[in-house]
Amino acid sequence: MLPRPRPHRAFGVVRLSVTALLAVHVFISAWLVATVEGTYTEGKPAPTEAHSLVAIDKDQTMIDVEIKKATSFFFYTLERDADAAVPVSDSETTSNGSTSNGSSDTADDNEGERDATSSQDREWLELGRQSVTVALVLMVLGEALMFTGLRWRHHLRMLGFLSTIVAFAVIFPGFYMLELTGGLGDDEDAAASNTPGANLETVTFVHTNASSDASVTWLGFELEADFSGYDLGLVAPENRSAVAEAVPEPGSKDAESFVAFESSFNVQLGKNLDSLLVLPFMWYLMPALPVGQSTKSFAGDEEE
Repeated sequence: MLPRPRPHRAFGVVRLSVTALLAVHVFISAWLVATVEGTYTEGKPAPTEAHSLVAIDKDQTMIDVEIKKATSFFFYTLERDADAAVPVSDSETTSNGSTSNGSSDTADDNEGERDATSSQDREWLELGRQSVTVALVLMVLGEALMFTGLRWRHHLRMLGFLSTIVAFAVIFPGFYMLELTGGLGDDEDAAASNTPGANLETVTFVHTNASSDASVTWLGFELEADFSGYDLGLVAPENRSAVAEAVPEPGSKDAESFVAFESSFNVQLGKNLDSLLVLPFMWYLMPALPVGQSTKSFAGDEEE
């Protein structure tokens, strides 16, 4: 282990300057980088692939989208009836019987819809930006407290640093996911609601099946989601009620309306956020003056 230098009054100025510079550097860089990969695996839109890159900073969200093998998807959008729907009550009945995450209680479904409606007015991403900004300010203030004789200054500095890490690693990505899903709860499958081609109220897809799996990666996490169901927009109008009530027979014309989609969301912190890990090493190599000892008295001891 490297020998720790003796405290010096100049260390405080260096530590505060480096902390402030790192905070500004991180503040103006990309906070979150997300890659989204989606593929239609079954049905008429297959094998269309969608690839997108999302970069989020303090002001805006930049999105780059690329679609490959889009011919089948183009004809799919031309063929399907975008206005096809069944009554919401019928859709809820069939979906509740076939979805893996669905609820059998209609009252719970209505409560989930009310929660989703109220959350649409919330700007989740803006709340995430505010939390990161506050955390960065607390980190700089925590280092500034090292100039004082406050007894718990080391703990407050550590708290400010940890709050910044948590804001970037947990809070901001969490708010980003809430922004994507519209704040839907677990009872309302967010992956199915936001799957390309699916209606937000899921009245155009019946007998749906949706699942998701999250895993932690280095400086981020990955979410894999699958969605499948029968698209009523591909069903003849006179057969839609029958398809909504029962799964079509395999090999029938109505069975061709089945669509399956797989997607993966890989969310990682911005590359410049790694620079914050320098701060704990700087604390060790540039220790602060002992609590209760002023800068002048410490300088006088050195002269003696």
